Amino acid sequence: MKPALQIVDAGLNEVFGDLKNALDGLDEYELHWRPTLESNSIDWVVWHMARTEDYWINTRLCEREAVWIEQGWQEQVGVSVDGTGFTQTLEQIRAMPELDVPVLLAYYEAVRTRTVEFFTHEMDEDDLGKVLGMRGAEPMTCASVLGHLLAELAQHLGQVAYIRGIMRGLNN
Repeated sequence: MKPALQIVDAGLNEVFGDLKNALDGLDEYELHWRPTLESNSIDWVVWHMARTEDYWINTRLCEREAVWIEQGWQEQVGVSVDGTGFTQTLEQIRAMPELDVPVLLAYYEAVRTRTVEFFTHEMDEDDLGKVLGMRGAEPMTCASVLGHLLAELAQHLGQVAYIRGIMRGLNN
């Protein structure tokens, strides 16, 4: 794996490891709890994080089927939503079933495995400048997608940790 991709992969691994730590010891009630009706639950955020990495790496950068569909995770998780949740309304989010977080983590692990394979065997640092499309007036490159992915997943990790802290207090 090339050095620039090692940096991105290290960041993605840190987010995933910290997420598992933030989930450690939470019970089903805590995983599904919402601070307000206008908030997301931890299980939904975990699903969204895994779907987001899957989408950006597999669908956009690799231009192939998402792990979500290819490996049948829709059926295993019990959610037929194809997207990442980005465009879901509050009503659609509330209509989703309570999600089995250990199954979600297994899916997320499968996504991480595919990302590492892509970074190791398919993507090269020269690909970072490849333009995938436009985001407003700015070109969206592979590098900007990877930067966005790291920032978004770190924000969602913070949300999970914050919700945990609301329920359990600091350092619990």
